[in-house]
Amino acid sequence: MTMECDLLLEGGTILTLDSSWHLYEPGYIAIGNGRIVDIGPMPVPQGLHALEVMDLAGCLVMPGYVNTHTHIAMSPFRGAGEDMPDRLSRFIFPLEKAMVSPELVYDAALFTIAEMVRSGTTCFADMYYFEEEVARAAANAGMRALAGETVVDFPAPDCSAPYEGIERALQLADAWKGHPLVRACIAPHAPYTVDEVHLARIAALAESRDIPIMMHVAEMDFEHARFSAGYGSVLRYLDRMGILSPRLIAAHMLFLDDADIELAGRRGLKVAHCPASNAKSGRPVCPAWRLAGSGVPVGLGTDGPLSGNTMDMQTVTSLYPKLQKTRERRRDIVSAREALWTATYGGARVLGLEDTIGSLEAGKAADIQILAIDDFNCLPAHDWYATAVYALQAHNVRHVLVAGRFVMKDRRLVFADEHSLKERLLVHARASKAIINALNQ
Repeated sequence: MTMECDLLLEGGTILTLDSSWHLYEPGYIAIGNGRIVDIGPMPVPQGLHALEVMDLAGCLVMPGYVNTHTHIAMSPFRGAGEDMPDRLSRFIFPLEKAMVSPELVYDAALFTIAEMVRSGTTCFADMYYFEEEVARAAANAGMRALAGETVVDFPAPDCSAPYEGIERALQLADAWKGHPLVRACIAPHAPYTVDEVHLARIAALAESRDIPIMMHVAEMDFEHARFSAGYGSVLRYLDRMGILSPRLIAAHMLFLDDADIELAGRRGLKVAHCPASNAKSGRPVCPAWRLAGSGVPVGLGTDGPLSGNTMDMQTVTSLYPKLQKTRERRRDIVSAREALWTATYGGARVLGLEDTIGSLEAGKAADIQILAIDDFNCLPAHDWYATAVYALQAHNVRHVLVAGRFVMKDRRLVFADEHSLKERLLVHARASKAIINALNQ
C-alpha cells in the first residue's frame, strides 16, 4: 500500500495522550493536509512517502498545550503594580482606559502568541476588548484560538455604553464563523460586572448562535461573600438564569463547596483552572481534582500576562498537580500522566475541540510540540510523563506545528520577526510606564 504525505516526523519518542496511552519509543507521525494521516512505532511502513522528512532522534513529541484562559493583549502592562492590594482599581483600570486601542491589542496579541508558541502552546482561549484584533493576530500567526469579546456593565475601551460588548461579540462570531483556526465566543466578565438580566440574555444568545460562553466565576472573595449571602454561593446564583451549561467555560472556580461541585457536574459546565495566577494573588486553590471527579471537564490556563506574568503552560502544568496534592494533602492524586492529559486533551475538551486536537492520533489536526531532551534538566528520563510535567522547561521546545504547519522551527518564529515584535511591544510598554509613574505620584 502506497501513502503520500506532506511531512514525516520520525525517530522521536512520541506521547500520544490518546485513550490507549500509546507511547512510541521511537515512533513516526505522517502529516498530510494539516492532519495526522498515520502514526505508530518505528520503522516507518514501506510505501509511506513524504515530501519532507524530519529526523527527531533525541526529541520528545507531544500534543501542543491548550491554554484555556488568558487575556493576551495585557502584555504591555506585565509587572505593573505588583503586590498592591488595590492593583486593579489603582493601576489596571486607569491603564486600560488610557491605552487600550486596536493597535495595542493587535501588537500585544501577536507578541504574546509568540511567547506562547515558544513554550509549546498551540491553542488558546482569550477574553478582552477589541477581540477582533486578537482573532486577526491568531489567524496571521497560524495559531488556533477561541476569541471572546468581553461584556461589562460599564463603558469599556471598545464600547461607549454598558453591555455594548454583547453586540460586538455577536458580530465577532459572525465574522469568524467557519474559519479553520479561529472561533469566537461571548465573554461576560464576571457575575459582579454583568447583571442577572443580561446573563440570561447571553445564555439565550449563545444557545441560538451555537457559541461558547467564557466568564470568570467564583474568583474573588467579595464576589463569594456577596452571592453567598443572598443565594448560598456564586454558582447557585448563576444557576437561576440558565447560564450553567456545557457552553460555559468557567475560569478560576475557587470558592466552591461540595454542593457547588455536584452542581457543576450536573450542569456540565467546563472549568479553566489557572493555578499560577491564583497562587500569586493569594487566593484559594481551585478544587480541580474534585471537580474532575464529579465529571467536570477541567483544563489549564496561564491567565493573562498581567495576572500570571508568564505565558508558559509548562510552568502551569507542573504547578497544577503540586497544588492539588498540597490542597488535598495526598501524594497519590493527580499523577504526572493525568496532569499532562489535563494540559492537552483536557484543555481541548474544555474548548469543545476534543475531536480535533489534544492528542496525537490519525485523523486529528497536527498540533504538535517537539522538544529536545538532551539538556541537563531532562536527563535521565525514567518516566516520560514525569519528565514532561516536572522537568521540561520552555527552552526545551524546538519546533511547534499547528494544523501541520510550522509556526516555530529550530526555535525561530515562522510568522513574524522577533525583533520587530519586541520593539512594537516596548513602544506600548513605555507609554504605560509613564502612566504608572503618574499614578504613583
